[in-house]
Amino acid sequence: MNAVRGAEADIRFVDLCAGLGGFHQGLSTAAQTAAKRFGSEVRFKCVAAAELESDLRHAYVSNFREIGEQYSDLDSVGSEAGLVQEDLRAALPKFDKTGALLQIHGDMTCFLNDAGTGLRIRSSGKPLLPAHDLLCAGFPCQPFSKSGAQLGFEDTRGTVFHVIATILREHRPAFIFLENVGNFPKHDGGNTWERVKKILEDELDYQLISTNHVAQGAAGGLLSPHHLGYPHHRERFFIVGQRKSARPNDSALVKKLLERKLEHSRVFPSVRSNGKLSSTASRLLDQKAKRSLIEIISRKKTPGETAAVIASQVSSDRVRCIDHWGSLLCKLNDLDVQSRSTYWRDSMPSFPIWGYELDPWHWYPIDKNPSLHTVDLGALSTLRQSELLRARAEVLNLSGKKVDLNSHPPKGERWWLSKKLTGSRLDDWIETWPGYAGKREEWPRWKQRFIVQNRDLAIRLWSNLDPVWLREWLDKLYDEIGVASFQKLEWNCKGEELDIWAHILQFRPSGLRVKRLAHVPALVAMTTTQIPIVPRMNIEESMQGSSCGARGRHLVASEALELQGFPSNWTLPANRERAFTCFGNAVHVGVVRDITLNWFFGFSESDLDAASPKASLPSLGQLEAPFEFNSDARVA
Repeated sequence: MNAVRGAEADIRFVDLCAGLGGFHQGLSTAAQTAAKRFGSEVRFKCVAAAELESDLRHAYVSNFREIGEQYSDLDSVGSEAGLVQEDLRAALPKFDKTGALLQIHGDMTCFLNDAGTGLRIRSSGKPLLPAHDLLCAGFPCQPFSKSGAQLGFEDTRGTVFHVIATILREHRPAFIFLENVGNFPKHDGGNTWERVKKILEDELDYQLISTNHVAQGAAGGLLSPHHLGYPHHRERFFIVGQRKSARPNDSALVKKLLERKLEHSRVFPSVRSNGKLSSTASRLLDQKAKRSLIEIISRKKTPGETAAVIASQVSSDRVRCIDHWGSLLCKLNDLDVQSRSTYWRDSMPSFPIWGYELDPWHWYPIDKNPSLHTVDLGALSTLRQSELLRARAEVLNLSGKKVDLNSHPPKGERWWLSKKLTGSRLDDWIETWPGYAGKREEWPRWKQRFIVQNRDLAIRLWSNLDPVWLREWLDKLYDEIGVASFQKLEWNCKGEELDIWAHILQFRPSGLRVKRLAHVPALVAMTTTQIPIVPRMNIEESMQGSSCGARGRHLVASEALELQGFPSNWTLPANRERAFTCFGNAVHVGVVRDITLNWFFGFSESDLDAASPKASLPSLGQLEAPFEFNSDARVA
């Protein structure tokens, strides 16, 4: 590495579809890690960035102050670029009266000429987009024209990928680093990815490797931060490519890097085997993630975050829902304590728990779409009685005849379900059926299976819990909790303690989801009520605005930043919901860093932990072995 110093040790890159700057930050931290641990002099220098959203164009400049130097000669570009379309003129970088950069580029179509066939050239003779060694982009999923099998490259017109491909064709950067949603390989029946791959490999002559959708059964699978020990679950599709040969104007460093063959096992962090973690690796990475997550949410908040913490409190209706399901878990934990076992803790269902199905007095026939039974109300009434008699017999048997369902009928607003239903009461009962119980001809097997599993769970609950308590719990679920999605629980914490507030919670249309305190679910574009809820870990933290009984709160923006690998003081859009939408679109800094360390340096963090900070970085020719997860290594 000492063979290349100074400017020759720079790798110039462009950051397209830049968002919050995850690629930029990931590349920078990779270089910083290599410099700190091994004395590397390699730097990644951003020569241009583009982002469609105006607020993020401003934020990018604030977060990467050094980018202003690269834009210094573009101060007068607005008058010389010759952009006719107003929206493309608006895509040019903006400067203040002193020439300081205010906004990076917007719509990256501005980098192409009016015909979209090549680069836009400035009056100086230079292209609007500078030359670069590495192109990074988290580009969107967009289908191509169905005629593309004949048209090839031209078939991508009108898409972001067409702009990217045109830039690659004209500038011929040595390296490509792309990211997309996890379902990208299956988008449009696999057509989109096949076309992208064909263009990059056959028409532009790049060597490619990529992660794979798990449904394809290929080794590696998609890549998520939690695979690498980060406390965030977000499976994404990555494409890494490099030119098959060096060019005369490549730097010495780039030429050296291109000598190394691009291999999946060398580039992508290989902590997994065939897309799955070994049990030992999974346990150690979960431990690392949990420690990191607890550190993030326990951090003392700054005075400037007071308003954010207040706004993050859980609403009273949601606290009521959490506490209600928590009381059921508490009762099951009591059974474990009494029996000196972990039976309920270890046997909590992985299927979604649908509260309606826990009450046998509700049960309707499921042999076919329930709505088809409503054409004969007399037969439907008989089937209901049959279901109730079956449930009663099973509970009597399992409880040793201690519990008789007939002694514990519904009370409250649904007291009438305890009677034989005829006429209008049958119509009332049908109206109570949950939304998933039909209203359409299709009646999928998976839905039948979930209902059967829930009813089996109901029999176990009625046979083991105090029936008086369970009846009150069910009546309250319907009469007081009310909201259909609040009456469903997704327990993704099998084997964990049965304390609902001790885990990560998230209200979703499918129900209240509970995940172990290790990996926060993907921060997709969401309403503020869908932002994950974490346990309150810092006893000094303000509880102003919190509801009675709440033992947790929603994530605040600074914590979400850290989960994504950004500094907690990163500049963000002011609106909370808008900020979380940006998180949902951001590439994870740690994943970018780890891929970069493998790709360009041959190291990843777990490998670095065991190395001496004062060690010299081996020469490029020595960096052939990829990082392999060592289960005996210290977990950082």
